[in-house]
Parts: sequence; structure tokens; C-alpha cells
Amino acid sequence: MKKSVVFKGVFPALITPFKADGSMDLEGLKENVKYYMSVGCAGVCFSGSSGEHAFLTRQERIDGIKAIKEVIGDGKIIAGAGAQTTAGALELVKDVKEAGADAALVLSPIGNTTADGMVKHYETLGTVGIPLVLYNHPAATGINIDMDMFNRLIAIPNVVGMKETSGSLPFLAEILRNYSTDDITLFTGCDDLTLPSCAIGLQAIILATANVAPKQVLDIVRLVKEGKIEEAQKIYWNLAPLTSVIGDEANFPSLLKKAVELTGHAAGDPRLPMIPATDEETARIEEALKIAGVK
Repeated sequence: MKKSVVFKGVFPALITPFKADGSMDLEGLKENVKYYMSVGCAGVCFSGSSGEHAFLTRQERIDGIKAIKEVIGDGKIIAGAGAQTTAGALELVKDVKEAGADAALVLSPIGNTTADGMVKHYETLGTVGIPLVLYNHPAATGINIDMDMFNRLIAIPNVVGMKETSGSLPFLAEILRNYSTDDITLFTGCDDLTLPSCAIGLQAIILATANVAPKQVLDIVRLVKEGKIEEAQKIYWNLAPLTSVIGDEANFPSLLKKAVELTGHAAGDPRLPMIPATDEETARIEEALKIAGVK
């Protein structure tokens, strides 16, 4: 089973920068994307959890994709299109396609959805005609895609792969044992699993940390491929404090946005009800950036 498109490489899970008045900073977004592409990222993931997807309007999501399209060159755009209902997700997937993204990242619907319901959901979205990337994030949805469900969903023609964010390395290994990364796309979305995921053979990564330390994440991927595990370990160890602090689920992605700001890139405050990082949190971020060699 070889899919029509297979994504590989590092994709920052983009934050969405805002201006002081709370409006979307499209120029800042474009500058951020240009930087990520200049250091070797394969593309970007826009309007996901890191990008405050739930707090963006439908038009802002469209405008963001179009802005990225202007500057990304040969890079690929994967854009979030998840919604509570199939009808709602269908509209977002259509928007993603019409705006020019290369694939739609579709979070599982939240709630008590059966396996048959999940299949019908993605089959319906597949009729839009854009590659679909499943987004397994059970902590956010209450639904965990297991191996049996994955086998059913990946068989849907326009479903090309999955972003796996359950945190289960054995699940990643089980998929890799049964499918080739030359045939399907398998992303890890867990920043703390960067090194082990690459070590077991993963070829694609969507990470929040890549907003802040793309060079370090790219180096880990490269060094693992070259068999230089000890060098990769040192970078991974030094990134660990940063990964931990910016991944604070209680107010995510507020601390991530502060880290991006501290590295000199466009960020701005998050939208309410999330609140900006405190002075104490900012100090922790600054220390973590130093340890990681980012600042």
C-alpha cells in the first residue's frame, strides 16, 4: 500500500503570531516560516494545537495558509482541519484545500465515537480530494487510535498517514513493523520522543520545539541517520529542559510563544482564556534556552 504522497523531515508545529491589538500577524508568520525553511525544515504544520487552532476564525486559518504559501517555496504545508462534527471538519478540509495546503491534519472528533463512526468520518473527509493526516491525540479527544483502528483508517484512499501524539513508543514501533515509511507518513508529535522515535526508524516529525530550536532538532535527526547516537544524545539531553517547560499543558502554548519571542521571532501574547507567561516562567524559559544552546 503506497500512498499518493509521503512526507518526511522536520515540520515545526507553528505558533500563530499576534500583534499587540490581538490581530493575526501575517508578516510575522511569513518571516518565521522563511527562517524555518532556511535552516532545512521540510515544511510546516499550521493551525494545530501549538497554533491556537481553536481560537482562530475560519478566515484567519485561510489567510494564514495563503500567507505561508507565498514564502514556503518547495516546502510543504500541513494545516489543521479538525472539528467536533464531520460536517464541520468537512468545511475546514475544503478550506485547507482551496487555500493551497498540501495536506489536512485532522484531529479525531471528540467524544464517544465508535470505530465504524471514525471510518465514516474520514471516508467523508476523503471525498474532498486532499491528502489527510490522522491526528491521534487521546489526551485532547478521549479517543485513542489503536492498531486495529489504524489499519482500517490507513486503508482509506486519501488518508496518507498519522501524527501520533499518544506518547506510546511501542505503538510507533508496531506501525513501523507493519508499514514502510516509504509508503505511508508517520509523524511523532511528542517532543520528548524525538530521539527514540528517530532511533526506531521514524522519518517525519511535527514538533513544537522546532519553533524554538529547529537547528537542534534537525541535528538530532541527521545524527541518528548517520549512526552518531552519542552526539545526538547530547543535543537531546540539552533540549530536555526546554521541551519540558514549553510543553506545559496547563497554559499551552503560552510558554512556547514566550520562548519564540525570546529567540527574536514573531510571537505575541496568546488569546484568552490563555494568559501570557509570568516573569517566573519567563526566567525558566531563558535558563532552558541557554542549556539548549539556543540563547
